[in-house]
Amino acid sequence: MRDAGNVPAPRVAVVGAGIAGLAAAHTLATSGVGLEVVVLESSPRVGGKLLLGEVAGQAVDLGAEAMLNRRPEAVALARAVGLADDVCHPATSRAAVWTRDAVRPLPPTVMGVPTDLGALRRSGIMSRSGLARAWLERLLPRRAVAEDMSVGDFVARRFGREVVDRLVEPLLGGVYAGTSFDLSLRAAAPQIAALPQMSSVGNGHTPVFAGIRGGVGRLAEQVASASGALIRT
Repeated sequence: MRDAGNVPAPRVAVVGAGIAGLAAAHTLATSGVGLEVVVLESSPRVGGKLLLGEVAGQAVDLGAEAMLNRRPEAVALARAVGLADDVCHPATSRAAVWTRDAVRPLPPTVMGVPTDLGALRRSGIMSRSGLARAWLERLLPRRAVAEDMSVGDFVARRFGREVVDRLVEPLLGGVYAGTSFDLSLRAAAPQIAALPQMSSVGNGHTPVFAGIRGGVGRLAEQVASASGALIRT
């Protein structure tokens, strides 16, 4: 019999060195199983949609420029590969939407779901009937979502269709390039799925987005390096 100590480590190939492939390689390489991880990439660089460039001597993101802070995976990965001190939350001017013939300030929300109904009323975004329907959410039973459904269907059932059209769609449509009625609640917006179990309607003070000083594009190279995987481009 061959000495177990001489058996080579199992080799695993990951196809694609975009951030998804690199994250998979990092997970495999740091799993403690003793795998040899090889990442195969057809282009001459890693990162895929993450790409850094330079404008007037400043590093800028030419691809994705932020991470969704209210989903833990991307920020946790950045911290795991040594970028914890560089994770930041960009400050911007207050968001607004054009509705009812005016630009109106966006009230505090969790991915479009209002967390302060008083602020929602003062914003003027909602019609009287839409606002009244949103207030009824407080009377609905607070229990876990039994099965998955679309984000749009879930929010419409609890807050009314007007909240979907005037708050959820403007936010999620830009992030996911699609309608909220085509997005899985559990996959795309687990924070919203958890709202019925809370004693109040969420927390609108957690930053929505996170960035990385020097550009989100840094994440790809950092993950590739931290994984210890063999990258073949």
